[in-house]
Amino acid sequence: MIELTDIQRQIVLAMLAQMGLAFAIVHILGPARIVAIRRKQVTRSEDGKPIFPKWATQVSDCFINQFQVPTLFYAVCLLTLWLHAETERTVWLAWIFFALRLAHAAVFMTANIVLIRFGLFLASTFVAISMWLPLLAVAGG
Repeated sequence: MIELTDIQRQIVLAMLAQMGLAFAIVHILGPARIVAIRRKQVTRSEDGKPIFPKWATQVSDCFINQFQVPTLFYAVCLLTLWLHAETERTVWLAWIFFALRLAHAAVFMTANIVLIRFGLFLASTFVAISMWLPLLAVAGG
């Protein structure tokens, strides 16, 4: 069994929480689409693609969004662990990133106020960037 330090464990847990968020969203998406299909609320575009009601589309878009900036988050966490460059700062940033992404998903799937959603997106992106910066020092020698 692999032994992790407390710092490493916290980074892995933050990554698992972010993955759990994506899994939770996809578990909301399935029933939302099934309900729309049963209620005959799905139409087709000219090219035959299904068009779901607004809420189901919001959930779908939110799920797709979990594979954009969060992918960079997973990469920086894994590279940080691989290089043994993890610090308390990394842990704090990882959990802040997750909290911002959780808030972003909550806004996305409910009120969908674009200004708030964009602010949360931007904040989480800056957190991810700040996680990458220390790796420049490690890579630079």
